[in-house]
Amino acid sequence: MSNEKSLTPRQEDRRQRILATARQMVADYGYEGMVMSQVAERAEVSPTTLYNLYNTKDELLLEALRELLVRSYQRVGELSDVGPGWRYLLNLMEYGATLRASEPAYAEAITDALLRAVQGDALTELLLHSVRQDFLHSLTKMAERGELKEEVDIEHLSTMLLGNYWSTFLLINKGLEEISRMRFSLVINMLSVLIASSQGAAREEMEATLKTIMQEVPSYA
Repeated sequence: MSNEKSLTPRQEDRRQRILATARQMVADYGYEGMVMSQVAERAEVSPTTLYNLYNTKDELLLEALRELLVRSYQRVGELSDVGPGWRYLLNLMEYGATLRASEPAYAEAITDALLRAVQGDALTELLLHSVRQDFLHSLTKMAERGELKEEVDIEHLSTMLLGNYWSTFLLINKGLEEISRMRFSLVINMLSVLIASSQGAAREEMEATLKTIMQEVPSYA
C-alpha cells in the first residue's frame, strides 16, 4: 500500500479523513452499508485516489481498524511507563473500555463482524491473533520476573484473557451487560484470572487493586 511510504502532511491528512470516514460509515450503516464511492465523496477525494490507496472495501476497513489499534496501543504505552506486565494489561482493559464507550456504534459493528468472521481471515488475525500476542508478551515478561506460578501455561492464559476481553464486548452488543460497567467487567475479570495464576508481590498488588476497584462498584462487592 502506498501509505507505507513516508507521507507529507497533506497526504497524512487525506489518509486520516478517509479512515475516519470509513469508521463513521460502518458505525452508521454497518459493514455492508460502507460503500467505497460514498467514502470517497465524504472524505473529499476522488474514487480513483481511494482505490489507488485501498483496493477493496475489506482492505480499507482493516486499515481503519489497524490505525485505531495502533493509536490505542500507543496511548496504553504512554500510560504504562513500567513496561509490559499486569499493569500494562490493566491499562489496556481500561483504555479498551474508554474506546468502546467513545465510539459505541462503530465498536458494535466491528464486534458483530468479528463474530461472523471465519478462522484465518484478516479480521480474525487483526482482532484476535494480534491482541492475543500482545497479552502473551506481557505474560511472558511476568513469567520471566517470577510473578507467575511455574506451572502456569502462559499460552493458555493469554487465550483465557482474550476470551474474557471479547466476550465482554459481545455481552454489551447483546444487551446482557451495560456499557457503563464495561471497565469494571474487563478489569475485574482480568485481575481475577491473573491473581489465580500469580505469586509474590505482584499477586499482593493485584489483590489490593482488585479490592479497590470492587469497592467502586457496590453491586460487585
